[in-house]
Amino acid sequence: MWFLVALLDLFFASVIGVLLRALYIVEIPFVTFRPWLHGHSHTALLGWLFMGTAIALLHDGGAGRISTGTRWLLGGIQFAVLGMLVSFPIQGYGAFSIGFNALQMVLAYILLGMVWRASTTWPAKGSRALLRFAIGFFVLSTLGILAIGPIIATGNQGHEIYYWAVQFFLHFQFNGWFWFAAMALGARWAERQGFELRIDGFTLSLWVISAIFTYALAIAWSEPLPAVFATVSIAVTIQVWAAWRTLKLLRRIRSVAHEHIPRSARILIGIALVCMALKVLVQASVAVPSIAIMAFTLRHYVMGFIHMNTLGVMTMLLLAYAILQGWLDTKRWAMRVGLGSLVIGIVLSELLLFTQGTFFWVGWGMIPGHYVQLLVASALMPVGIAILLVQALRKPVR
Repeated sequence: MWFLVALLDLFFASVIGVLLRALYIVEIPFVTFRPWLHGHSHTALLGWLFMGTAIALLHDGGAGRISTGTRWLLGGIQFAVLGMLVSFPIQGYGAFSIGFNALQMVLAYILLGMVWRASTTWPAKGSRALLRFAIGFFVLSTLGILAIGPIIATGNQGHEIYYWAVQFFLHFQFNGWFWFAAMALGARWAERQGFELRIDGFTLSLWVISAIFTYALAIAWSEPLPAVFATVSIAVTIQVWAAWRTLKLLRRIRSVAHEHIPRSARILIGIALVCMALKVLVQASVAVPSIAIMAFTLRHYVMGFIHMNTLGVMTMLLLAYAILQGWLDTKRWAMRVGLGSLVIGIVLSELLLFTQGTFFWVGWGMIPGHYVQLLVASALMPVGIAILLVQALRKPVR
């Protein structure tokens, strides 16, 4: 049930996303871009992605349980998310939206504390270690949010330090919390299948170091200094090394995964792994100053990269988990249609964003009908999610 609540947040976020795409084509009187964008991003990040990930970790493949206290926490977090969904489009950053954001963060701390305690029996050199770092990076990321208040109070909104604080939060959410949580979910699945997936301390250290120092990428756009790019180069080299060592580890469980994972879930996991590999390669490429400047200044690339993390990696993995647990029954024809619509919408949107960004980079201008194409691709997402929700509600979720 709670996974469907999180999926409903994705539906709300995707509907707002379609409205924002439509603004490039027609004028919508009640939609102002920036406040609605905040509503979209907060609902997607703190609603769908946070709740979906926490629920999957707590569920632990059916071995875990969601207590009454946890349900109250999830209900409180959902209340805060709905508050942000409504207040951000109305007032942007204001008393109510900031208050709901703060409430979500406090409750998230408590919920992740429960996740931490629930994982005490997980293998120390496998999923437990990955989860510990995931939660640590979540807490670290929120320092960026906590810094925004004093920055605004001192009149520095719009200055570099303000954007560095925002990027601090986003960086350690994507490259820390979600990245390590994704690896923890994968490792935990392998452990439940009886496969001893031990990630060595050296590889784990490489991931941690790379996650910390690739924050220099967020600074490079405003401070393109040689020392900053040298830090980026070292960080992405370490990240590629960590990815290579992890890939060798994953190859050992390929046959086990093929045997125990249904085809629909394998497709989703395959897309997620491709996006994870592309993320590493993209971050490695921006160690080159000329490429970094291009990547930071082209909005299509920026949005494509963000959605590659949120939709291409985490959304695919969470949907795959839901299929494995029977929450989404892909034996139903309508369920497959809904899943197909969502996945096609995500893939097409990414292709359109990166293709148009490349056209801008090489000086070829706008692709004819680009924003109409992007609108159509984006519209496939809420349609697909709606079908998934309707079909899932026809059968009680375990």
